[in-house]
Amino acid sequence: MRQLALVVALHERRSLRQAAADVAISQPAATKMLQEVEDTFGVALFERHAWGMAPTLYGETLARYARAILNDVREAGAEVAALASGARGKLRVGGVTGAVPKLLVPAVRAVKARAPQLQVFVLVNGSEVLAGALREGTLDVGIGSPLAPALTHGISSDHLHGEPLCIVARPEHPLARARRLRWRDVDGASWILQPRGSALRETIDALFTRARIEPGVALIETVSIVATLTLLQEFDALSVLPLDLARHYEAQRMLVRLALPAPGTTEYVIMVRDDRELSPAAAAFVTSVRGVVAGQKRRRARAAAANAGRD
Repeated sequence: MRQLALVVALHERRSLRQAAADVAISQPAATKMLQEVEDTFGVALFERHAWGMAPTLYGETLARYARAILNDVREAGAEVAALASGARGKLRVGGVTGAVPKLLVPAVRAVKARAPQLQVFVLVNGSEVLAGALREGTLDVGIGSPLAPALTHGISSDHLHGEPLCIVARPEHPLARARRLRWRDVDGASWILQPRGSALRETIDALFTRARIEPGVALIETVSIVATLTLLQEFDALSVLPLDLARHYEAQRMLVRLALPAPGTTEYVIMVRDDRELSPAAAAFVTSVRGVVAGQKRRRARAAAANAGRD
């Protein structure tokens, strides 16, 4: 474990002296320890320079795995300590913003109802960040959008469901009360959107191309729903949100949905690390998420049947 800690410290510090201090050993001992690790793998893990040390491709790879192993050991110790103190385990879950109100929160509520003493940590961020946290071992389960192929290493994903998107603005926006809008009515508008490369941004960029419209020069990019809501209150800008999330904040009169055609859907997947067995709490959370999705599908089917009967 000390050897793994040294590799991680060297990767972060780029200095043998500082890395040795981080793991509480002398610099000569750190030099000897690093040599032992390199002899074990038969490759050079770090290149020595006058200014410090830089990881080789092998060093980058080992540091990534070493960081995950050390995180696993720390989390195991924390969970054992929690169990010894009377708690009932630990659950670390994450979700993209759109999945929080109708997927993540109901699933956490269901798990906590069965295990009130369960310690729960929740991370809300983009799918790429969730995948990185899963790989590093700081997250057990993530609910996100489908990952780009280049980001799927070490991650298993299963489809949950798709959700319509909608265009939103603050209640005072000049277009807020329009009963009918066309896409050309928002040509040149200011937008608050997810950063380029995200699944949601790719969907809206494709819409802009099809509709032959351009966002205004005052484009703001953020993954934060808090930032999006705050910015919407300050500017006559538009944004794109999953329908359930938009309804959640519309009920609080923080935004309105514009009378524009649905710009597409966002897909949700459940993500786990493919080389790690789920803890009982994480497995229960996954089961709860699937139960929430199944319940939503049943309610939509009943509503569709009722509407068809009235027609």
